[in-house]
Amino acid sequence: MHTLSLTRRFLEARGWRRLGSAFLLLSVVTLHAADTGQTAPPIQLMDQAGKIFSLEALKGQVVVVDFWASWCGPCRKSLPELDDLQTRFASQGVKVVGISLDSDPALATAFLERVPVRFTILHDPTGQTGETYSVVAMPTTFLIDREGHIAARFEGGAHIQEERAAVTTLLGGTGAIKDVHVASGLQATGALKAWRRGHLADPIMNLDGDKLTAMQREHIHSSKEGAAGSGGATGGGCGCN
Repeated sequence: MHTLSLTRRFLEARGWRRLGSAFLLLSVVTLHAADTGQTAPPIQLMDQAGKIFSLEALKGQVVVVDFWASWCGPCRKSLPELDDLQTRFASQGVKVVGISLDSDPALATAFLERVPVRFTILHDPTGQTGETYSVVAMPTTFLIDREGHIAARFEGGAHIQEERAAVTTLLGGTGAIKDVHVASGLQATGALKAWRRGHLADPIMNLDGDKLTAMQREHIHSSKEGAAGSGGATGGGCGCN
């Protein structure tokens, strides 16, 4: 019932009540591992224009899939960087797709008004695609090759150099690509998923202000993570640092 309620809120926010049944069907994704070397799990969601998007339709292209949320501080930097990446490699068949895991789509819309991007944005208020792709940190970016296999996984943001190098390697067809994981203590492997930890990352979201205020926010953030459990994402941290 909770999932249905979130989905209904999402559809009403975008004026898509008439497409509700279709969205519910598209949201049902078979759960299986999303490890490097395996076939990328299917993605069927609606974009901002209300059109159905299917990852399968992009087979034959190199696809960068980025999971993000409006409260995620590192996403303020990583989304524009991915926008530049698509512009740089678009002529070579590279497509970037962003998936917002915000339960309230209005938050994602407001975020994109402040941080606009030109690549495709999808919304999954249920978080089912995050489950399917085993997202344990925000943001998490996947590189998918032309055959539809996961070529690399980058967790936690701030890896644009590695992502550009990985795309170049994949386009060239030679060389090895390495995953980038956050430290095990920052992985959100508990019941509270990585994309549902905004209350722990709020002090990080505002990157403006004087140094003293920034230090106070950092202290509050650390205190929240520590009080939540082990001081890392497994104990309740956001997994975004």
